[in-house]
Amino acid sequence: MNFLTLKNRRIAMLFAVLLLLGLCGCGEKEKNTLNIAQQFGIAYAPLNIMEQLGMLEEKLPDVEINWKQFGGPTAIREAMLAGEVDFGFMGIAPVMIGYDNGMQWRYATGISANQVALVTDKEGVKSLKDFTAQDRIAILSPGCTQHILLCMLCKQQLGDYMAMDNQLVSMSHPDAMNALMSNTEVSAHFATPPYLQEELKNGMHIIADGEDIAGAQFTFISGVAMEKFYEEEPELYAAFIETLNEAIAYINENTEEAIRILAPLYGISEAELKEQMSYGGTIYSSDLCGVEPIKEAMHDMGFLKENYDYKDLCFENVIWKEEYKAEK
Repeated sequence: MNFLTLKNRRIAMLFAVLLLLGLCGCGEKEKNTLNIAQQFGIAYAPLNIMEQLGMLEEKLPDVEINWKQFGGPTAIREAMLAGEVDFGFMGIAPVMIGYDNGMQWRYATGISANQVALVTDKEGVKSLKDFTAQDRIAILSPGCTQHILLCMLCKQQLGDYMAMDNQLVSMSHPDAMNALMSNTEVSAHFATPPYLQEELKNGMHIIADGEDIAGAQFTFISGVAMEKFYEEEPELYAAFIETLNEAIAYINENTEEAIRILAPLYGISEAELKEQMSYGGTIYSSDLCGVEPIKEAMHDMGFLKENYDYKDLCFENVIWKEEYKAEK
């Protein structure tokens, strides 16, 4: 056998091996992924239950589930724009503002209604009229739901939505709580659990409650998905929504067990978590409820260019209600 014949046979064998490997690779499907972004606190309890009990992994064994935590809606929005997040969870206001600014996303679900309130450490302050020009009010970020509620309160008490805008500071909830407790220029904080309860335990008081400002109880935290994901991954979308509903039902029907699972995760006692989760305004539900007055106020104050119909803002599975049922 001459050299050229041997070389040709080796080339042919190598080609056959490469072809076989290529065919094998063609038969392998790249594992699908599902990326969920949440923030911190008991408002996200259904997501925490899903993660702790492996509910999505059980329903979607061939899908890689990735849980991510962010400090605010801006980071989640950027991650969703980059294609790094499929479902993002945040307050209701940033979702509408994002949609109004061309963000191709919509509400996919509600998740919770929680107490949100304006808290101060100044004994003589009973309303916004009692603040001085030197007082500062901490909110999470401009356009967050707490900011919208504060603007609505300004309209009610001072006659101008933007009356306190020059006195706002953007701070995370932990930083705002620490600033309020340290006698800084921060005189008030639009707080949510568990920071709200901690501030009240330290002698502070509520100036106004979100439910009173809005006129009714409302969904505070919602879930959002990009339109592209909704259209291209209908099975993943439906499986996630179904599992989230199961997690919400689990919390509502097995509250004590849910508290036992979640208390170590939040770093608080079961008694403290039970107190927070049993507050009269804490509701876990996939419905979007009581959002209409907030949406209309956002349009009136210029945060939204249009007073959108809820069908523009929601995917077809979302249930939009005027208010929660009386029974809780």
